[in-house]
Amino acid sequence: MAEALLHAEPAANIHREQASAFVQRVVEGFDAIRSHLDAEAHRRAAALLEAHRRVRLAAHIRGVSYRVEPQLPPDVLGIFVYLPVT
Repeated sequence: MAEALLHAEPAANIHREQASAFVQRVVEGFDAIRSHLDAEAHRRAAALLEAHRRVRLAAHIRGVSYRVEPQLPPDVLGIFVYLPVT
């Protein structure tokens, strides 16, 4: 499903007022997805830490202390609302 969105082409635009209303609903419901975004930030931090461990292991670097912490809350750079063509 997500991959299909990467290849989707817009068929039309909606009225500015309708677009504003859709985005406003997302903003108002943002607290409902905040825990998911925070969990994803933690998952990515753990993946980054594991990548650093693999590099240091491959480079035979020992005795180095490091940690990765997500900077919460994550920045949301955009809101996209995809609607089906009717």
